[in-house]
Amino acid sequence: MLRNVVAKFEESHQGLRAALPEADLGLLAAGAIVFGLQKLVPAYEESYKVWYPKLRKPSWNPPNWIFPAVWIPLKILQSAALWLVWKSAGSDKASVAVPLTIFGVHALLGNQWNVVFFGRHDMPGSLKWMGAFWLSVAATAYSFYSVDPLAGLLIAPTQVWVSVAAKLNYDIVRLNKDDEKRT
Repeated sequence: MLRNVVAKFEESHQGLRAALPEADLGLLAAGAIVFGLQKLVPAYEESYKVWYPKLRKPSWNPPNWIFPAVWIPLKILQSAALWLVWKSAGSDKASVAVPLTIFGVHALLGNQWNVVFFGRHDMPGSLKWMGAFWLSVAATAYSFYSVDPLAGLLIAPTQVWVSVAAKLNYDIVRLNKDDEKRT
C-alpha cells in the first residue's frame, strides 16, 4: 500500500523532482559549515539549567524542547540555501563572495547573541545583538535571493523564527529589568 502511494507521488511530481538539483558533497560541506559554526560557542549548560529557568518569562514562552526542534530544521534549510548559492556560482566563486560573507556575519551574530545572553547574562546588551542578528538574517535572505530565489526563500523561515526570538528576548529583558544580571 505505502509503496503504491510513494510510486503515485513520484509519478505525479516528476517536474518537482527534475527541478531539484542532485545533492553532492557540497551539500554535506554546507551542512558541516552551518552546524559547525554554532559549535564555536560554548554550551553554557549551567546557564540553561540554572540561570535561564529562574528568569521571568512571558506567558507565551515556548517550552525548552521547542528551541532545538525549530533550530535543527532551520539549520538544514540554511545548509541547503548555502549550497544552492555556492553551486549557482559555478567556477566564478567570487560572484557569491558578498552573499557568503553576509551569511557568515549572520551566523557569527547569532553565536554572539548566545555569548552575551547565556554566557554573560547581559540581557539589555543581548537586545542589541539580537537586533543586529535579525538584520543580518534579512540581509542574508535578500542577498541569497538575488543569487538564487529558492536559496533566499529557504532563509525566510529563519527570519520568522528570529522575529519570534527577538520578541521573546525583549519580553524577558522587560520582565527582568529589576535584576538584569541574574547570576
